[in-house]
Amino acid sequence: MRVSVSKRSFDVEVNLPGSKSESNRALMICYYGGFSPEIQCLSNADDTVLLQKVLSGLKCGTSVIDCGNAGSVCRFVLTALAMRDTDTLLTGSERMFKRPIGGLVKVLRSLGADISYCKSEGFLPLSVRGGTLRGGEVSVDVSESSQFVSSIMLAAPMLNGGLKIHLEGLISSLPYIDMTAEVMRRYGAKVERVGREVVVHGEPYTNCRYSVEPDWSAASYWFEAVALSRGGRALLKNLDTDTSQGDSVLTDIFSGLGVSSRMCEGGLLIENNSAPLDAVFRFDFSDNPDLFPAVAVTCAGLQVEAVFEGLRNLSIKESDRVTVMMEELSKIGVEMERCSADRLIIKPLSSLPYFTDERAVVFDSHDDHRIAMALASLSLKIGSVEITNAEAVSKSYPDYFDELSKLV
Repeated sequence: MRVSVSKRSFDVEVNLPGSKSESNRALMICYYGGFSPEIQCLSNADDTVLLQKVLSGLKCGTSVIDCGNAGSVCRFVLTALAMRDTDTLLTGSERMFKRPIGGLVKVLRSLGADISYCKSEGFLPLSVRGGTLRGGEVSVDVSESSQFVSSIMLAAPMLNGGLKIHLEGLISSLPYIDMTAEVMRRYGAKVERVGREVVVHGEPYTNCRYSVEPDWSAASYWFEAVALSRGGRALLKNLDTDTSQGDSVLTDIFSGLGVSSRMCEGGLLIENNSAPLDAVFRFDFSDNPDLFPAVAVTCAGLQVEAVFEGLRNLSIKESDRVTVMMEELSKIGVEMERCSADRLIIKPLSSLPYFTDERAVVFDSHDDHRIAMALASLSLKIGSVEITNAEAVSKSYPDYFDELSKLV
Protein backbone atom coordinates (compact mmCIF):
# COMPACT_ATOMS: atom_id res chain seq x y z
CA MET A 1 0.00 0.00 0.00
CA ARG A 2 1.46 3.36 -1.08
CA VAL A 3 0.56 6.40 1.06
CA SER A 4 1.50 9.89 -0.05
CA VAL A 5 -0.48 12.53 1.83
CA SER A 6 -0.76 15.82 -0.06
CA LYS A 7 -3.03 17.81 2.30
CA ARG A 8 -0.85 18.65 5.27
CA SER A 9 -3.47 21.22 6.27
CA PHE A 10 -6.91 19.64 6.22
CA ASP A 11 -10.44 19.85 7.60
CA VAL A 12 -12.18 16.48 7.34
CA GLU A 13 -14.99 14.42 8.80
CA VAL A 14 -13.98 10.93 9.79
CA ASN A 15 -16.01 7.74 10.19
CA LEU A 16 -14.68 5.47 12.92
CA PRO A 17 -15.52 1.77 13.23
CA GLY A 18 -17.63 0.52 16.08
CA SER A 19 -15.63 -0.50 19.12
CA LYS A 20 -14.26 -4.00 18.55
CA SER A 21 -13.90 -4.49 22.29
CA GLU A 22 -17.51 -3.56 23.03
CA SER A 23 -18.82 -5.55 20.08
CA ASN A 24 -17.06 -8.75 21.11
CA ARG A 25 -18.23 -8.47 24.70
CA ALA A 26 -21.83 -7.88 23.63
CA LEU A 27 -21.70 -10.87 21.27
CA MET A 28 -20.40 -13.16 24.02
CA ILE A 29 -23.17 -12.01 26.36
CA CYS A 30 -25.82 -12.73 23.71
CA TYR A 31 -24.32 -16.19 23.24
CA TYR A 32 -24.42 -16.96 26.97
CA GLY A 33 -27.92 -15.53 27.30
CA GLY A 34 -29.22 -17.40 24.25
CA PHE A 35 -30.33 -14.15 22.60
CA SER A 36 -30.45 -13.12 18.98
CA PRO A 37 -28.14 -10.09 19.06
CA GLU A 38 -29.91 -6.74 18.74
CA ILE A 39 -26.71 -4.72 18.39
CA GLN A 40 -26.51 -1.44 16.51
CA CYS A 41 -23.24 -0.15 15.02
CA LEU A 42 -21.57 -3.53 15.49
CA SER A 43 -17.91 -3.44 14.47
CA ASN A 44 -17.08 -4.67 10.98
CA ALA A 45 -13.55 -5.57 12.10
CA ASP A 46 -12.17 -8.98 11.14
CA ASP A 47 -12.00 -10.02 14.79
CA THR A 48 -15.69 -9.33 15.33
CA VAL A 49 -16.68 -11.06 12.09
CA LEU A 50 -14.59 -14.05 13.18
CA LEU A 51 -16.22 -14.15 16.61
CA GLN A 52 -19.67 -14.20 15.01
CA LYS A 53 -18.58 -17.11 12.83
CA VAL A 54 -17.08 -18.98 15.78
CA LEU A 55 -20.16 -18.53 17.96
CA SER A 56 -22.36 -19.73 15.11
CA GLY A 57 -20.14 -22.81 14.86
CA LEU A 58 -20.49 -23.49 18.58
CA LYS A 59 -24.24 -23.55 18.25
CA CYS A 60 -23.89 -26.08 15.43
CA GLY A 61 -21.60 -28.34 17.46
CA THR A 62 -18.35 -27.82 15.55
CA SER A 63 -15.39 -29.67 17.05
CA VAL A 64 -12.52 -27.48 15.76
CA ILE A 65 -12.25 -23.73 16.40
CA ASP A 66 -9.55 -21.70 14.61
CA CYS A 67 -9.20 -18.24 16.14
CA GLY A 68 -6.43 -17.05 13.79
CA ASN A 69 -4.44 -14.31 15.52
CA ALA A 70 -7.42 -12.89 17.39
CA GLY A 71 -6.48 -12.80 21.06
CA SER A 72 -9.84 -11.69 22.43
CA VAL A 73 -11.70 -14.27 20.32
CA CYS A 74 -9.43 -17.06 21.56
CA ARG A 75 -9.62 -16.08 25.23
CA PHE A 76 -13.33 -15.28 25.32
CA VAL A 77 -14.30 -18.45 23.47
CA LEU A 78 -12.13 -20.76 25.60
CA THR A 79 -14.37 -20.24 28.63
CA ALA A 80 -17.45 -20.91 26.52
CA LEU A 81 -15.91 -24.14 25.20
CA ALA A 82 -15.31 -25.35 28.76
CA MET A 83 -19.04 -24.97 29.46
CA ARG A 84 -20.57 -26.91 26.55
CA ASP A 85 -21.05 -30.64 26.01
CA THR A 86 -18.92 -31.12 22.89
CA ASP A 87 -15.16 -31.76 23.00
CA THR A 88 -13.24 -29.16 21.00
CA LEU A 89 -9.80 -28.44 19.57
CA LEU A 90 -8.97 -24.72 19.94
CA THR A 91 -6.23 -23.61 17.57
CA GLY A 92 -4.98 -20.51 15.77
CA SER A 93 -2.17 -18.96 13.73
CA GLU A 94 1.55 -19.48 14.31
CA ARG A 95 1.68 -16.10 16.04
CA MET A 96 -1.19 -17.15 18.32
CA PHE A 97 0.86 -20.17 19.37
CA LYS A 98 3.28 -17.66 20.94
CA ARG A 99 0.66 -15.59 22.76
CA PRO A 100 0.07 -16.78 26.35
CA ILE A 101 -3.11 -18.43 27.51
CA GLY A 102 -1.81 -20.45 30.45
CA GLY A 103 -3.14 -18.02 33.05
CA LEU A 104 -6.70 -18.47 31.81
CA VAL A 105 -6.34 -22.25 31.50
CA LYS A 106 -5.17 -22.40 35.14
CA VAL A 107 -8.20 -20.46 36.34
CA LEU A 108 -10.67 -22.50 34.29
CA ARG A 109 -9.17 -25.74 35.58
CA SER A 110 -9.68 -24.49 39.14
CA LEU A 111 -13.36 -24.02 38.26
CA GLY A 112 -13.66 -27.59 36.97
CA ALA A 113 -12.65 -27.32 33.31
CA ASP A 114 -10.90 -30.23 31.56
CA ILE A 115 -8.30 -28.59 29.30
CA SER A 116 -5.02 -30.03 28.04
CA TYR A 117 -2.18 -28.63 25.94
CA CYS A 118 -1.56 -30.28 22.57
CA LYS A 119 1.97 -28.91 22.12
CA SER A 120 3.64 -26.34 24.39
CA GLU A 121 2.59 -25.73 27.99
CA GLY A 122 0.84 -22.37 28.31
CA PHE A 123 -0.01 -21.93 24.60
CA LEU A 124 -2.37 -23.07 21.85
CA PRO A 125 -3.48 -25.48 20.54
CA LEU A 126 -5.73 -26.78 23.32
CA SER A 127 -7.98 -29.80 23.72
CA VAL A 128 -11.10 -28.82 25.65
CA ARG A 129 -13.47 -31.44 27.03
CA GLY A 130 -16.88 -29.92 27.56
CA GLY A 131 -18.41 -29.89 31.00
CA THR A 132 -19.75 -27.67 33.75
CA LEU A 133 -17.97 -24.83 35.52
CA ARG A 134 -18.74 -24.11 39.14
CA GLY A 135 -19.10 -20.72 40.73
CA GLY A 136 -17.43 -19.57 43.91
CA GLU A 137 -14.14 -17.76 44.36
CA VAL A 138 -11.03 -17.64 42.18
CA SER A 139 -7.76 -15.73 41.81
CA VAL A 140 -6.56 -14.55 38.40
CA ASP A 141 -3.07 -13.34 37.50
CA VAL A 142 -3.72 -10.33 35.26
CA SER A 143 -0.09 -9.40 34.62
CA GLU A 144 -0.18 -10.87 31.08
CA SER A 145 -3.67 -9.97 29.94
CA SER A 146 -6.86 -8.43 31.31
CA GLN A 147 -8.74 -10.63 28.82
CA PHE A 148 -8.27 -13.61 31.16
CA VAL A 149 -10.47 -11.79 33.69
CA SER A 150 -12.96 -10.51 31.12
CA SER A 151 -13.41 -14.01 29.73
CA ILE A 152 -14.54 -15.52 33.02
CA MET A 153 -16.47 -12.38 34.00
CA LEU A 154 -18.62 -12.70 30.88
CA ALA A 155 -19.50 -16.30 31.77
CA ALA A 156 -19.93 -15.72 35.52
CA PRO A 157 -23.68 -14.83 35.53
CA MET A 158 -24.31 -18.33 34.16
CA LEU A 159 -22.47 -20.05 37.03
CA ASN A 160 -24.29 -21.34 40.08
CA GLY A 161 -23.72 -18.79 42.84
CA GLY A 162 -21.84 -16.38 40.57
CA LEU A 163 -18.15 -15.65 41.01
CA LYS A 164 -15.83 -13.61 43.18
CA ILE A 165 -12.58 -12.82 41.35
CA HIS A 166 -9.36 -11.68 43.02
CA LEU A 167 -6.97 -9.83 40.71
CA GLU A 168 -3.34 -10.79 41.27
CA GLY A 169 -0.03 -9.56 39.87
CA LEU A 170 0.68 -6.31 38.03
CA ILE A 171 -2.68 -5.19 36.71
CA SER A 172 -2.65 -4.73 32.94
CA SER A 173 -5.30 -2.82 30.97
CA LEU A 174 -7.62 -2.26 33.94
CA PRO A 175 -10.02 -0.04 31.90
CA TYR A 176 -10.88 -3.07 29.78
CA ILE A 177 -12.02 -4.97 32.87
CA ASP A 178 -14.24 -2.03 33.79
CA MET A 179 -15.57 -1.94 30.22
CA THR A 180 -16.51 -5.61 30.52
CA ALA A 181 -18.43 -4.85 33.71
CA GLU A 182 -20.23 -1.93 32.09
CA VAL A 183 -21.37 -3.94 29.04
CA MET A 184 -22.53 -6.74 31.35
CA ARG A 185 -24.61 -4.27 33.38
CA ARG A 186 -26.33 -3.12 30.19
CA TYR A 187 -27.55 -6.71 29.84
CA GLY A 188 -28.87 -6.86 33.39
CA ALA A 189 -25.89 -8.45 35.15
CA LYS A 190 -25.02 -7.47 38.69
CA VAL A 191 -21.27 -6.88 38.80
CA GLU A 192 -19.01 -4.67 40.88
CA ARG A 193 -15.28 -4.05 41.06
CA VAL A 194 -13.72 -2.66 44.21
CA GLY A 195 -9.96 -2.42 43.97
CA ARG A 196 -8.61 -5.86 43.21
CA GLU A 197 -11.89 -7.71 43.71
CA VAL A 198 -14.63 -8.29 41.13
CA VAL A 199 -17.96 -9.77 42.22
CA VAL A 200 -20.44 -11.13 39.67
CA HIS A 201 -23.79 -12.39 40.92
CA GLY A 202 -25.22 -15.60 39.49
CA GLU A 203 -28.24 -14.06 37.80
CA PRO A 204 -28.79 -14.65 34.07
CA TYR A 205 -28.54 -11.92 31.47
CA THR A 206 -31.59 -10.17 30.04
CA ASN A 207 -31.67 -9.04 26.43
CA CYS A 208 -31.54 -5.40 25.38
CA ARG A 209 -30.96 -3.23 22.34
CA TYR A 210 -27.28 -2.37 22.50
CA SER A 211 -25.59 0.41 20.54
CA VAL A 212 -21.83 0.09 20.15
CA GLU A 213 -19.82 3.29 20.48
CA PRO A 214 -17.19 4.36 17.92
CA ASP A 215 -13.77 2.92 18.69
CA TRP A 216 -11.48 5.20 20.70
CA SER A 217 -8.46 3.02 19.91
CA ALA A 218 -9.08 3.64 16.19
CA ALA A 219 -9.34 7.37 16.92
CA SER A 220 -5.67 7.39 17.97
CA TYR A 221 -4.52 7.41 14.33
CA TRP A 222 -6.53 10.57 13.69
CA PHE A 223 -5.13 12.29 16.76
CA GLU A 224 -1.74 11.30 15.36
CA ALA A 225 -2.55 12.68 11.89
CA VAL A 226 -3.73 16.01 13.33
CA ALA A 227 -0.63 16.26 15.53
CA LEU A 228 1.63 15.72 12.50
CA SER A 229 -0.29 18.16 10.29
CA ARG A 230 0.02 21.87 9.68
CA GLY A 231 -3.18 23.18 11.25
CA GLY A 232 -5.25 20.09 10.49
CA ARG A 233 -8.75 19.52 11.87
CA ALA A 234 -10.85 16.37 12.02
CA LEU A 235 -14.40 15.79 13.20
CA LEU A 236 -14.51 12.27 14.62
CA LYS A 237 -18.16 11.56 13.95
CA ASN A 238 -20.32 10.38 16.87
CA LEU A 239 -17.31 9.98 19.18
CA ASP A 240 -18.19 10.98 22.75
CA THR A 241 -15.94 11.67 25.73
CA ASP A 242 -18.65 10.21 27.99
CA THR A 243 -17.54 6.61 27.54
CA SER A 244 -16.37 3.48 29.32
CA GLN A 245 -13.50 3.09 26.85
CA GLY A 246 -10.22 3.74 28.64
CA ASP A 247 -8.50 4.89 25.45
CA SER A 248 -10.48 8.13 25.68
CA VAL A 249 -7.38 9.25 27.58
CA LEU A 250 -6.24 10.24 24.08
CA THR A 251 -7.56 13.75 24.68
CA ASP A 252 -5.15 14.17 27.60
CA ILE A 253 -2.21 12.47 25.88
CA PHE A 254 -2.41 14.55 22.73
CA SER A 255 -3.07 17.82 24.52
CA GLY A 256 0.66 17.55 25.26
CA LEU A 257 1.40 16.92 21.57
CA GLY A 258 -0.33 19.99 20.14
CA VAL A 259 -3.88 18.68 19.66
CA SER A 260 -6.90 20.29 21.28
CA SER A 261 -10.29 18.58 21.40
CA ARG A 262 -13.86 19.59 22.14
CA MET A 263 -17.30 18.09 21.85
CA CYS A 264 -19.51 19.67 19.21
CA GLU A 265 -22.58 18.79 17.18
CA GLY A 266 -21.82 15.55 15.41
CA GLY A 267 -18.92 14.28 17.47
CA LEU A 268 -15.47 15.20 18.75
CA LEU A 269 -13.55 17.95 16.96
CA ILE A 270 -9.78 17.70 17.19
CA GLU A 271 -7.39 20.31 15.78
CA ASN A 272 -3.72 21.18 15.68
CA ASN A 273 -3.22 24.20 17.93
CA SER A 274 0.48 24.76 17.16
CA ALA A 275 1.18 25.02 20.90
CA PRO A 276 4.81 24.71 22.05
CA LEU A 277 5.67 21.14 23.00
CA ASP A 278 7.28 20.00 26.23
CA ALA A 279 10.99 19.20 26.03
CA VAL A 280 10.29 15.60 27.08
CA PHE A 281 6.99 13.75 26.63
CA ARG A 282 6.21 11.01 29.16
CA PHE A 283 3.46 8.38 29.34
CA ASP A 284 2.80 5.06 31.05
CA PHE A 285 0.93 2.65 28.74
CA SER A 286 0.04 0.06 31.40
CA ASP A 287 -3.69 0.79 31.07
CA ASN A 288 -3.66 1.72 27.37
CA PRO A 289 -1.20 -0.51 25.47
CA ASP A 290 -3.05 -0.18 22.15
CA LEU A 291 -2.16 3.51 22.00
CA PHE A 292 1.60 2.91 21.94
CA PRO A 293 2.07 2.72 18.13
CA ALA A 294 0.26 5.99 17.37
CA VAL A 295 1.90 7.89 20.22
CA ALA A 296 5.38 6.56 19.41
CA VAL A 297 5.13 7.56 15.75
CA THR A 298 3.75 10.97 16.71
CA CYS A 299 6.70 11.70 18.99
CA ALA A 300 9.13 10.54 16.31
CA GLY A 301 7.41 12.69 13.67
CA LEU A 302 7.34 15.76 15.91
CA GLN A 303 11.02 15.22 16.81
CA VAL A 304 10.13 15.10 20.49
CA GLU A 305 12.10 13.20 23.10
CA ALA A 306 9.80 10.68 24.74
CA VAL A 307 10.04 8.41 27.76
CA PHE A 308 7.54 5.54 27.72
CA GLU A 309 6.79 3.05 30.48
CA GLY A 310 4.26 0.24 31.00
CA LEU A 311 5.40 -1.63 27.88
CA ARG A 312 5.89 -5.10 29.33
CA ASN A 313 2.95 -6.76 27.55
CA LEU A 314 3.50 -5.25 24.11
CA SER A 315 5.72 -8.17 23.13
CA ILE A 316 2.73 -10.54 23.20
CA LYS A 317 0.37 -8.58 20.95
CA GLU A 318 -0.19 -9.24 17.23
CA SER A 319 3.53 -8.49 16.92
CA ASP A 320 6.28 -7.61 19.40
CA ARG A 321 5.27 -3.99 19.07
CA VAL A 322 8.21 -2.30 20.79
CA THR A 323 10.78 -4.30 18.83
CA VAL A 324 8.87 -3.78 15.58
CA MET A 325 8.53 -0.04 16.13
CA MET A 326 12.24 0.27 16.90
CA GLU A 327 13.05 -1.63 13.69
CA GLU A 328 10.70 0.31 11.43
CA LEU A 329 11.43 3.82 12.72
CA SER A 330 15.15 3.16 12.45
CA LYS A 331 14.56 3.25 8.66
CA ILE A 332 14.17 7.03 8.95
CA GLY A 333 16.97 7.43 11.46
CA VAL A 334 14.97 7.44 14.70
CA GLU A 335 16.96 6.12 17.65
CA MET A 336 15.26 4.33 20.53
CA GLU A 337 16.85 3.12 23.72
CA ARG A 338 15.27 0.04 25.31
CA CYS A 339 16.09 0.61 28.99
CA SER A 340 14.16 -2.48 30.15
CA ALA A 341 11.21 -4.63 29.12
CA ASP A 342 9.01 -1.91 30.56
CA ARG A 343 10.78 1.31 29.54
CA LEU A 344 11.75 2.96 26.26
CA ILE A 345 13.28 6.31 25.30
CA ILE A 346 12.80 7.89 21.87
CA LYS A 347 15.58 10.30 20.98
CA PRO A 348 14.58 13.27 18.81
CA LEU A 349 15.92 13.62 15.28
CA SER A 350 17.54 16.93 14.33
CA SER A 351 15.84 16.65 10.93
CA LEU A 352 13.51 14.23 9.18
CA PRO A 353 14.24 12.65 5.79
CA TYR A 354 11.82 13.19 2.92
CA PHE A 355 10.77 10.57 0.40
CA THR A 356 9.27 10.90 -3.08
CA ASP A 357 6.97 8.56 -4.97
CA GLU A 358 9.99 7.37 -6.93
CA ARG A 359 11.90 6.58 -3.73
CA ALA A 360 9.36 5.78 -1.02
CA VAL A 361 10.43 4.44 2.35
CA VAL A 362 9.14 0.88 2.81
CA PHE A 363 7.71 -0.04 6.20
CA ASP A 364 6.67 -3.58 7.17
CA SER A 365 3.48 -3.85 9.21
CA HIS A 366 4.56 -7.29 10.48
CA ASP A 367 0.90 -8.23 9.91
CA ASP A 368 -0.07 -5.94 12.80
CA HIS A 369 -3.01 -3.63 12.19
CA ARG A 370 -1.90 -1.01 14.70
CA ILE A 371 1.63 -0.83 13.31
CA ALA A 372 0.28 -0.37 9.77
CA MET A 373 -2.08 2.47 10.72
CA ALA A 374 0.44 4.29 12.90
CA LEU A 375 3.14 4.29 10.22
CA ALA A 376 0.77 5.43 7.47
CA SER A 377 0.19 8.87 9.01
CA LEU A 378 3.93 9.49 9.07
CA SER A 379 3.52 10.41 5.39
CA LEU A 380 2.38 13.82 6.63
CA LYS A 381 5.96 14.49 7.70
CA ILE A 382 8.21 12.42 5.44
CA GLY A 383 6.37 12.16 2.13
CA SER A 384 5.82 8.91 0.28
CA VAL A 385 5.44 5.81 2.44
CA GLU A 386 4.90 2.23 1.33
CA ILE A 387 3.51 -0.29 3.80
CA THR A 388 3.72 -4.02 3.21
CA ASN A 389 0.91 -6.24 4.46
CA ALA A 390 -1.22 -3.12 4.90
CA GLU A 391 -4.38 -5.25 4.65
CA ALA A 392 -3.78 -6.13 8.30
CA VAL A 393 -5.79 -3.01 9.19
CA SER A 394 -8.99 -4.97 8.53
CA LYS A 395 -8.45 -6.64 11.91
CA SER A 396 -9.85 -3.54 13.63
CA TYR A 397 -10.49 -0.74 11.07
CA PRO A 398 -11.28 -2.12 7.58
CA ASP A 399 -12.09 1.31 6.13
CA TYR A 400 -8.99 3.05 7.48
CA PHE A 401 -7.23 3.65 4.17
CA ASP A 402 -10.47 4.80 2.54
CA GLU A 403 -10.80 7.39 5.30
CA LEU A 404 -7.11 8.35 5.07
CA SER A 405 -7.55 9.01 1.34
CA LYS A 406 -9.46 12.18 2.35
CA LEU A 407 -6.03 13.68 3.03
CA VAL A 408 -4.66 12.87 -0.44
